[in-house]
Amino acid sequence: MNKTAHRRSTTVAHLSTSILLLACGAFAFGSPDAQLTKAQKRTDQTIAALAQMTDADSLAAAGLMSIGSHGAQSLRFLALATAAAPDRADLLWLQAMRCSGLPPCDPTPIEQRLRELDPTNGAGWWPAMARAGATHDSEGSDTALAAISHSQRVDIYWTTLIAHLSRAVANTKKMSLEESEVAVIGYVAAEAIPPYQFISTSCKGDRLQQPGVTEICRGVAKALQNGDTYITEMIGVAIAKRVWPEDSPEWKAAAEERRIYDYRSKLYPKLESRAITHPGEYLTLCAQNRREQDVFVAQLSAAGYDPNPPVRAGDE
Repeated sequence: MNKTAHRRSTTVAHLSTSILLLACGAFAFGSPDAQLTKAQKRTDQTIAALAQMTDADSLAAAGLMSIGSHGAQSLRFLALATAAAPDRADLLWLQAMRCSGLPPCDPTPIEQRLRELDPTNGAGWWPAMARAGATHDSEGSDTALAAISHSQRVDIYWTTLIAHLSRAVANTKKMSLEESEVAVIGYVAAEAIPPYQFISTSCKGDRLQQPGVTEICRGVAKALQNGDTYITEMIGVAIAKRVWPEDSPEWKAAAEERRIYDYRSKLYPKLESRAITHPGEYLTLCAQNRREQDVFVAQLSAAGYDPNPPVRAGDE
């Protein structure tokens, strides 16, 4: 489990495969059925311990870890968490995402409260985008897409949730800090990923020939590029390169973002040993930085690596 626990989700690939890493850890030794049973028992014990707490982080962690196996229980814990901390936008986002995927729960008042708390964040429309995409509701998708295009950023509260909930899980003593971290990363990633597909397909192909769609998608790209995870930023980059001409400043800026990402992602394996020698560093940096990208830059700098790629000829 140690090797799995120290793999951080700091790039597009790491974010989208966090859940697979959890599954791989379960199958590392013994029969799959036995290991899954053991893992579920441990998860249930952790949830039970978290349920005894009254603070918002513990209750939210209980709700997060109940996703999948205990749907109704998950909603109850998340409702208790947001009641304990009604001004925490990150917890409202989790509650809205869960409610949106579990009818007959009505996510509308939760989403409205989230948008009021964090009005410049397009993630307030994330549950609606996921819901519309899953049900092929084109009108709902267009409404959510237009709202996201007018936002300043799309933050899924990645660093905040990981910093707060991982420590809450670890405080139960049922999991180590490293195990708690990778578990929370996996669950948060599972909630966040679905809308990306719907947003991407809404800003490509023939749709861009429809009146007004290109302009909306330009706003969407900008908001995503300012988002708090690499996957958000890179999908924004991909959309930007579809909706702007190659000689435009916007296209060139998107290409540069991609170049920086490619350079940094190659340095990621060099940080795995640092996770062992500096346990807890990632969570500390998550607590200090809004964006996953800034956490990674701080890790690279602390390890002695230049986080910026060499200047290209002609760019001096």
